[in-house]
Amino acid sequence: MTIEPNKRLAELAHRSVHESLTAEEHAELEAMLLASPEAREEYFLFLDLEYGLAKLAAEETGRQTLSLPQAVVRPAKQLNQPTRTPSLIGYWPLLALTLLGMITLPMVYWIANQNPVAQSDPPVEVKPEDDQPGPEANPEMQIMQLARSRFFGEPEAFAPGDTLALDHDYALVEGSVQLRSRTGAEMIVQAPAVFAVQSAERVLLKVGQCSVYAPDGAEGFRVLTPQAEVVDKGTRFSISVNESGEADVEVIEGAAEVFTAEQASKPIHGGLLLEAGEGRVINSMGEVAAGDASQFGRTYKSILPDRIISFDVSPQGDPEPDKLLAVTAQRGGKTVTYDVDQLIGFDLIHFKVNKNINNLTTPLLSIDPKSGDDTRRRAEYLDRDHCLCTGILNPGGSEIPLTSDPDISNEDLGKRTPGLAVRFHEPIVNAPGPDIIFFDLHVVVHPEDGDPFHVSPTHFEPGLKSHTIREYDISLVDHGSHQLSNFRLYGFDRRIRSVDELCQSNHNGGVPHAVPAKVIAAGIDLSDLGYPEGAEVHELFIQDAMDDENLIDPVFIGGFPPVFSASPEEPTSTEE
Repeated sequence: MTIEPNKRLAELAHRSVHESLTAEEHAELEAMLLASPEAREEYFLFLDLEYGLAKLAAEETGRQTLSLPQAVVRPAKQLNQPTRTPSLIGYWPLLALTLLGMITLPMVYWIANQNPVAQSDPPVEVKPEDDQPGPEANPEMQIMQLARSRFFGEPEAFAPGDTLALDHDYALVEGSVQLRSRTGAEMIVQAPAVFAVQSAERVLLKVGQCSVYAPDGAEGFRVLTPQAEVVDKGTRFSISVNESGEADVEVIEGAAEVFTAEQASKPIHGGLLLEAGEGRVINSMGEVAAGDASQFGRTYKSILPDRIISFDVSPQGDPEPDKLLAVTAQRGGKTVTYDVDQLIGFDLIHFKVNKNINNLTTPLLSIDPKSGDDTRRRAEYLDRDHCLCTGILNPGGSEIPLTSDPDISNEDLGKRTPGLAVRFHEPIVNAPGPDIIFFDLHVVVHPEDGDPFHVSPTHFEPGLKSHTIREYDISLVDHGSHQLSNFRLYGFDRRIRSVDELCQSNHNGGVPHAVPAKVIAAGIDLSDLGYPEGAEVHELFIQDAMDDENLIDPVFIGGFPPVFSASPEEPTSTEE
């Protein structure tokens, strides 16, 4: 569209919201909407923005700020014509387009008038497209890594390498994110937090916690809060801002200068210089007080938490699609990548369901025979197979985690404990960070966070306990999750109570699964089960947490080779 029609549309929209449109102007507006697919596409984008802003405002204030026009004026040419009932085919699209235009055109008008260009401004020479730097060429602030992070109101999930927009409020509601500015300053923000990047050297933290590291060359990086401004002097520092605007500032290394909002507003001002080991609290009144010495240093984070970072899978179209190739994890603060053949395998030694009889999946073209036999072929879909389209699904579970040994050998199969048990081919050595990776097939219409599950020892000893995993390191909405190719789901003719019944029972021959699914991943840290560092673990028991009707669908489990920490020195950067 050209500039002139945009101006006219904005003017008509502005008048329509204020209910000052004439019948002729309404007809003109309606014609513009119907005649321009490009404009309608733009309206949808603005509608998303307007709705997101209104929703965020409603969350924060409790007041609804977005409403539709109460009436639609008919074009002038219709005013003197007999009233007739329009067909649904023509009426609803027209009404929808008109309403969308009424809602979003004011936003076009507002944006178009934010930075008017003076008539006397000289023309700007436009360089050839190949010579112009792209928006990502030298970003002011870029996402380096994310850990179980979720932002409110953003149209898409973020991925490492994404650039943050300037002067936009980002609401981090879960997890943490590591940022790096163009100058080299690094910042870890922890949820819940609301922040805005003002430039490569200025970030406004409205609420939440952040940790800053400014290496040589990045001095002068500053974090603004509602009541304070902290300027880096070549240092590490942390800031915690509560909902009342009170800021707790702590300097871990080097020095930082702290200004109250009143001091920062003066043309020439000096602040309070804090050195390593010092902290201050600037309360909601702008008053400076000493911090809680007993809590000093607890909020500072030099790296993101240990976790599963990513995994590589052969793509669709490959001769062997959906095959796991490698896993990258952070263990003890260090990033390690393992080829799939380096992962420690296991044997499936127990499997029992509660009710669900859909317990097997294979790729669409790899059909499992309907009749069972005495081989372990079906069990191998989980314990010998690297394809993430194969797995043993819907094991049983319990709302209450185990506190004593599960029964996996009772001759009365009905008395065995629901769930699955695995025995590793070699011991898993408990080391810092995740020791085992658990892959789950997750249908896209199920809760995005994944299905919770319990992990327990098969033999309880003093100090050992069950651990419930409720958050996956790579969830359904993460860019790192993997979209599966088509696969078959098999329903058995009985409730499976053992590995033998899994292998020997008849099923329906498998049906193509109609709903798309992804593979998500969670790390299991043996320390969470009470195992001391260096302990060797041979077996584990896994149960669904039975929090809803959706059950876990394991498609691959692998143990990491042992690593040992040797009290690593404080890293010189938050980068992993």
